[in-house]
Amino acid sequence: MRRILLLVIYCLPALCALAQELALQGRVVDAETGEPLPYVNIRASEDKATLTNVEGEFKFQAEAEEVVTFSFVGYHKLSQKAEQASGTIRMKPYTTQIKEVTVLPIDKVDVLKRVIENLKSDYKTGSKWTRKYFFRALMEEDSVSYIAEAFMEAFSVMNVRSAQIISGLQGYDKESGKKPMFIHGSNIHQLIEVAPRTSNSSFWKPLIKPFSHYETLKDFYNVKMQTLYDEEGQALLRFDFTWSKDLLPMDYNRRNITGTAYVDAETCRLLRFDGSCNNCTVRMGIMSYPISIDFHLEYDYSQDVASVSNIAIHLEYDYSQDVASVSNIAIQGSNDFMSYRVLLFAIEENKQEGTVIKASKENIVTALQEAGYDASLWDEYDIIKRTKEEEAAAFGK
Repeated sequence: MRRILLLVIYCLPALCALAQELALQGRVVDAETGEPLPYVNIRASEDKATLTNVEGEFKFQAEAEEVVTFSFVGYHKLSQKAEQASGTIRMKPYTTQIKEVTVLPIDKVDVLKRVIENLKSDYKTGSKWTRKYFFRALMEEDSVSYIAEAFMEAFSVMNVRSAQIISGLQGYDKESGKKPMFIHGSNIHQLIEVAPRTSNSSFWKPLIKPFSHYETLKDFYNVKMQTLYDEEGQALLRFDFTWSKDLLPMDYNRRNITGTAYVDAETCRLLRFDGSCNNCTVRMGIMSYPISIDFHLEYDYSQDVASVSNIAIHLEYDYSQDVASVSNIAIQGSNDFMSYRVLLFAIEENKQEGTVIKASKENIVTALQEAGYDASLWDEYDIIKRTKEEEAAAFGK
């Protein structure tokens, strides 16, 4: 009896620890409109982080006493005890109104030039830094479907590039009577290299983009600036990029980006970009199809080149040494033949790579097959909650 009692006492702390692990789930919405907020960063610690999916839904594991933080550029950060971080989470957007604070004039041209120079410097500083990501792609037609999930490592400064697949799975929606989509030769995974300033990406090389050079920006874009404020009066600059009225007809046939950038007013760092890219093509086997895509991209910044946080968005850092890195990318698009969604999320901090990463083969099907499937990775990380369509394609449920 005494031995049993001692065993119970010995195991009690472990049992309590297990009991404190909470399975959180819910949806994040805009507090004013009630609209779901996709791609909100959720974290409890350095190694516990996830995103809301395209429908604003999330699932997440956290200890009962941990503080869970919801953050999204342009919205007030929200922190709650884990036991309260389920159900409907409402986030307040920044406002254009500010009280009892002296507002200094902001030179739009100067800010844009500084953003471009910062991005150029970031690429140079972090050109040999790599990061691990979780990747998901869903492609659908009327009678066929395809889903791929993978863990990959890539260079990730201005744009994700040279992605090497570590482990992955593929599937299709058998329960709905659909057949597997034939995507050998597809370039769907190259879309994650999109950015408002790209470098070393052959697919996006001819792209007209707002943050390549200031002369390009001046020649091709109309720019509107708006200042937003958080509850402490800190400024966030929103830039809307539309085509210039003087754009030559020949340029409409080039891949081009328009959209909205969110920039830290103090540091002139690009934090978020929501854009559209026109005149793209998606390759399926030997065929290429025209397509337009919408994408959402967020950057994070490290305090120094030796340590990069997972989803840090707006902290006070020494920006003389930091490294920019893509935190997450979400892409969606469609044409007359198909629709698709692609999602990429950083699961670990940056590290400096001594040797150049050798990218996986362009054929994503073969690359996933060669990498194999390691189920432990899906258990180790809080992968982004699948939508019903993604779950059906992955496991036929």
